[in-house]
Amino acid sequence: MTLPHNATPRRGGRAGWIVLFVALAVLVAGLVVSATSARTWSDARSESQERTAVIRVAEQFTAEVNNYDADSIDQYRDTVGELLTTKFRAEFDQAMEDIVTQVDEAKMTSQGEILVSGVSSIDPDSAEVLVVADAAVTTVFDQLNRHFRWKITLAKVDGDWLVDDFVPVQ
Repeated sequence: MTLPHNATPRRGGRAGWIVLFVALAVLVAGLVVSATSARTWSDARSESQERTAVIRVAEQFTAEVNNYDADSIDQYRDTVGELLTTKFRAEFDQAMEDIVTQVDEAKMTSQGEILVSGVSSIDPDSAEVLVVADAAVTTVFDQLNRHFRWKITLAKVDGDWLVDDFVPVQ
């Protein structure tokens, strides 16, 4: 049978189904990529917020520890203590017994400045932050500039980041 010259042969429905299937596959792949990207972005944002939180606490601790004077040493003890875990607070309170006497006798003042900080490691319930700070210390005897490089260990307690330890680093 011959077709009239203006008639076009009808292609089988198979080609249409293939095009439809490919279009649907592309659409599904796009949705999967979008969902994965959104989850990855959300995870990255959450991690960034946690990093910001631990840096903020580590820097606040460093600032509080390095800013004091003989007249406000009791307030200093309370302010710093609020940033510490229970375990570390006990160690801090014990160390303060010797420090208070020295600060009072020397009429010591310290003005600290944080130079730089960064997260060394972080997981859901612990973190380490490296902090570089300087402090100008004045006593009745002399004046000196101190340079600190600390690794501050933090623990998450009841949803809050608290300082659990700090050690000098080279």
